[in-house]
Parts: sequence; C-alpha cells; structure tokens
Amino acid sequence: MRISHLRLSSSALLLTFVAALSGCKPKTVAATTAPPAPVHVEMIEAREEPIPRVLALTGTLRGKQQTDLAANAAGRVLATFVERGSEVKIGDVMARLDVRAAALSASEARANVDLTKTRAETAKRDCDRYAALLAQGAIAQGEYDRVSDQCSTSGSSIAAAQARAASAAQMVGDGVIRAPFAGVITERYVDVGEFVRQDTKVVSLVAVDSLRLEFSVPEASLGAVKQGGTMTFTVPTYPGRAFTGTVRFISAAVRETTRDMIAEAVVDNADRALRPGMFASISLLVGEAPMPVIPKTSVVEKDGRTHVFAVVEQRLEERVVQIGAPKGDLVSVVRGLRTGEKVVAAPTEANHNGQTVN
Repeated sequence: MRISHLRLSSSALLLTFVAALSGCKPKTVAATTAPPAPVHVEMIEAREEPIPRVLALTGTLRGKQQTDLAANAAGRVLATFVERGSEVKIGDVMARLDVRAAALSASEARANVDLTKTRAETAKRDCDRYAALLAQGAIAQGEYDRVSDQCSTSGSSIAAAQARAASAAQMVGDGVIRAPFAGVITERYVDVGEFVRQDTKVVSLVAVDSLRLEFSVPEASLGAVKQGGTMTFTVPTYPGRAFTGTVRFISAAVRETTRDMIAEAVVDNADRALRPGMFASISLLVGEAPMPVIPKTSVVEKDGRTHVFAVVEQRLEERVVQIGAPKGDLVSVVRGLRTGEKVVAAPTEANHNGQTVN
C-alpha cells in the first residue's frame, strides 16, 4: 500500500512540474518598423512645345580649294621658298628647278622655226617661178604639181615648228613653280638637290579663308537636305562653340554600296579657327515637331545615361530618357516621358527609386 501511494505522489509531482514549465514559456513579441516619412520635392509637369527637329550627321572639313601641286617639269630642285604653314598669294614662287636642258631645247626649237620659215619663203619663190614656166609651156603639169605640193605643206611645217618651240618654252617656264591660288602650305615634299619629274608632288596647298564641309546623308533622310539650307556643327577642338554653314552642293545620285548621298556646305573661316581635315558633328534643322519639355535641372547624368525622377502615385520612379534639342532653359524628351507626367524639378543625391514624396 505504501509503495503504490509513493508512485502516485511521484506521478502527481511530475505532472505539476511539467505544467509549471509550460506556464513559464515566454511569449514572442512581433517587431514592427514604422514606414519612412514622405520627402518633400518640388515637382513640375512635362508640357508640350514645338521643338526644332534636328538631323544628326557627321562630316569632314576640306579646303574650298586644295591641291597636291605637281612639278609639271623635269629637273633638279635648285631652291625652295616655302615651309609648312607658309601663306602664299596667287603667283608666288614656291620652288625653282634647273631647266638648262629645257632652255637649250627651247633655243633649238626657236632656231628651227626660223629655218622652216626660210625654207617656206624659198619654196614660195620656186612656186611662183614654176607657175610662170607652166604658163609659157616650158614645163609639164606634173613637174609644176610637185613643186606646188612643197609650197602647200610649208605652212604646216611652220605651224609644227612653232608648236614645238612653244612647248619647249613652256617647259622652261614650268621650272619656276608658282602658287595657282592663295592659301597655306600644308606639306612640302621636295628639298634642294632632288630630281623631280612632271608628276612629282612639290607641295600641298589649301585655301583656308573659306572651307567646304563634306557630309553624307542617309537615303531615308534625303528630303531633309535642301540647297541653301543652314546647318550648325561643332568640332572637338572647340567644345561648346557652334559654327554655321550653308548647303551649296548636293550629289545627284545615291551611292549603292552605302545607300547615302554626299553633300557639301560652304563655311566661312575668316578667323581661321577651323582647319581642313577636322571632324564635325552636324545638326541639320529639318523642321519643328511638338515634344514634351522639362527644365534642364530635372535631368541627371548617371553612368553615361540620362535619368529623370518621375512622380507616379506619390512615389519616385527613376527612368532612363532620351534627350532631344534644347530650348532655352528647357530640354525636350524624345523617349521615356510623356506630356503631362510630373518630374522632380531639381533632384538631389538623396532621391532614389521608390521613395515616397509629397
């Protein structure tokens, strides 16, 4: 009886202990975080305005006149009178060649002209005498015809001799190499003592007071290029400075290999800031079109892309947009934003995507 009573008491104590442990189990308190307070930003609505439509092209500046001037004569270079960067006027001497051999040939040619004229005079006297003899019946017609043929060809002989003399004189004159137009020497290819031929390049000459801007127009945009149209362009040498040109020359055909057309604009270069060979980024005005515009201050440059913070249901939505032509303090948006949508007027580094604003 005592043993059974002890067993029941132990079981009761065990049950009481387990119940006590269960009652002491701590309760879990759910942690809650308050949402961040909305940030105040100044918002502005994208409105629609007419914006100039611009066709972006590239081109290369060239001299209005430029040439690689050849010697046009053979001989040793006796003297040069220009260097790179030298300015020359039309007719200025740039180099002189040794043309003594050509001078001797010219003297011989002139002497041959005199000899040919003397022979022609002799032949004329013979013709006159033979004509008189024929009239008297002293000679046969065949003999007269032989002498008469010599008289008729003497004029041609004189002309040929004079042409050879003029050619020889031209070779002597070409020994003095002159500038065909006013410009600047960009390269000199010969030095004193060198022997040159007629096709040897002596200098490169370019006129720089007025330039030609050569550019290609894609076939799909041919209608945008009109003769007399105005364009603006920039060059890497002068960032932020815009230059203007007038379209003067337009090719008559599209190139089959590249499906584009070559056109040229004339550019005034009185201050000589531009140089032939410069690369140009061209903006060709082709009309106007309505587009959404926003302040320039709304645009953020990040990682090489253009971003804006649009406000959608009181939250910031960071978007990558394509910016178009500027208009005063405004800038047009080609892609990424619609008219009527709101953007942050002046974003800061604290603004981020998904942020609540008021």
